[in-house]
Amino acid sequence: MIRNTRQREALMRVIRESSRPLTPPEIYELARVHYPKLGLRTVYRHIRDLLDSREIMGIDYPGQPVRYEVVDSRGSRPHLICRECRKVFDLPVEEPAIVYPKLQDFVIEGHEVIYFGRCRACVERAQRESSGSDSASR
Repeated sequence: MIRNTRQREALMRVIRESSRPLTPPEIYELARVHYPKLGLRTVYRHIRDLLDSREIMGIDYPGQPVRYEVVDSRGSRPHLICRECRKVFDLPVEEPAIVYPKLQDFVIEGHEVIYFGRCRACVERAQRESSGSDSASR
């Protein structure tokens, strides 16, 4: 049985309130606001326990660190990856139902839909930099 400690509550609060999947270092930094004595090793231990109890799930894309989000009734959902800052965001739409084919030599257990682009912060930063370089060249 997993104990419901203040540390664990702080981690779940951060993961639950985030608008995107978070890496362990991001979870650590955000959870320290609620629980300043929290250690990074403790974060990894709680992540393992939360995965085992199926309260969170890992989002693992090639070339990206594993990120974690709360398991909810939506199950699998599409994500957006910013090509500049490399952050992963939830795409707030319902994913269409997918019927998996029956294969002889493979059992399909899930899927991921990934969209690429630039997040608002990166677009705005590029616009500021562009307007700053335009006025500097005049």
